[in-house]
Amino acid sequence: MSKANRIGFRNFFKSIGTSGHVDLIIDANVIIAAKDKNHKDHSLVREFFNDLKNKTQSYTLFTTVTTKAEFLEYCRRMIITKAIISAYNSHNEEQILTSKCHQEIQSQIRARNYRQNKEVQKQEQLEKKLEAEGFDTLEYDIKEFSIDANYFKDSEIKNIKKAFRARTIENELGWIKLCEDTLLPRLEKYEQILDDMCHYLTTRDIESKKFFTEGEVQWRMATQICAETAMGYSDAMILNMANHTSIKHIFSLDYDIVYGGHISAKDKIIIVPDKRLKHYKQTLKGL
Repeated sequence: MSKANRIGFRNFFKSIGTSGHVDLIIDANVIIAAKDKNHKDHSLVREFFNDLKNKTQSYTLFTTVTTKAEFLEYCRRMIITKAIISAYNSHNEEQILTSKCHQEIQSQIRARNYRQNKEVQKQEQLEKKLEAEGFDTLEYDIKEFSIDANYFKDSEIKNIKKAFRARTIENELGWIKLCEDTLLPRLEKYEQILDDMCHYLTTRDIESKKFFTEGEVQWRMATQICAETAMGYSDAMILNMANHTSIKHIFSLDYDIVYGGHISAKDKIIIVPDKRLKHYKQTLKGL
């Protein structure tokens, strides 16, 4: 049986005391929650970073280039969903969409709204189940976030794209114009925000290079990490890069990172919200 390598926020801040500097690896879910106000964990993550700022003299955040891809993919869906719904809402006054396009957007909005209602129902059912088992749901973090509840799925975006003309014709809004006006500038802005927020774990980055314990990264190790617990490959890349560095702490909201980290990154300490420690204690008991 291996010792648990996960720690809650409270004990993490106790462990670092009045540390002068902290280095921290973060995953895509942490970055997304920090930057998307609609994410259920936005306040939680922002509070963590505020405490980190107030309780240390300085800190440096690290992530991977695969995490950057995950974050920008999330942002793409978030931005284009908002842009499509804005065009849909403007149509009643400006008539900028064809009837085919308007109907397709309406259909996909219904599908998204249905998913949101299902998320609410799932949450309520889970709360009732836990209360019946004697859990105090006020002290137990039971929420599971689904990106599909807030934003269009990729398949839905593609269906909407097909209903648009590519180019703007007279007053009819074209898909390329919609992307140029909304997606391009905002996506570039989010990319710059992330570049300013984190260093990418690579031997080519000056700040990251000094933490690597080996001259070259063994990329095939990510495949082994992935296979050990069937975690997502992007998450396995984070653990693999972490294992190649002397950076001790990983801050994650991802179940796979915590689960996989217990098996494949035993020397690292994974920081999770205090209320979620109970999840992992029960699941990983005996390992």
